[in-house]
Amino acid sequence: MTKHNMMKAAHAIAREIVNEVGDYQIALSIALKEVWRQAKMYGKKRFGDVSVLTASQRLVTLKKDRNANIYGVPAWIIKKNLSQDEVSAVLTCTAGISIVRETEKAQLVRFDTDFGKIEMWTPKSVLVA
Repeated sequence: MTKHNMMKAAHAIAREIVNEVGDYQIALSIALKEVWRQAKMYGKKRFGDVSVLTASQRLVTLKKDRNANIYGVPAWIIKKNLSQDEVSAVLTCTAGISIVRETEKAQLVRFDTDFGKIEMWTPKSVLVA
């Protein structure tokens, strides 16, 4: 798959998921990761219309199936910033959350899970009150 084809597919997926994510740049970033993942894992040469639809539905469905937010932090930002094991721990076993540090535009949040404490930075603009 050429870079040109990868970008075309990523833009098509981003257009499908931008309403769920809220920001086109973030949607494009998520879509590029999905296209790259499928190109590496399955050796895809092309992304047709059906592939774009199924990829966008999978990305959106993951967000809807799990909690929309964990103590005010959206699930999509957790998935974007943490490893797969950390995401699983945060989404299933979070007992509480605390703010460790704060800057003008971001907060360092700590999730208290059954597997230990997990910290991540999150922009204030995406936090739900």
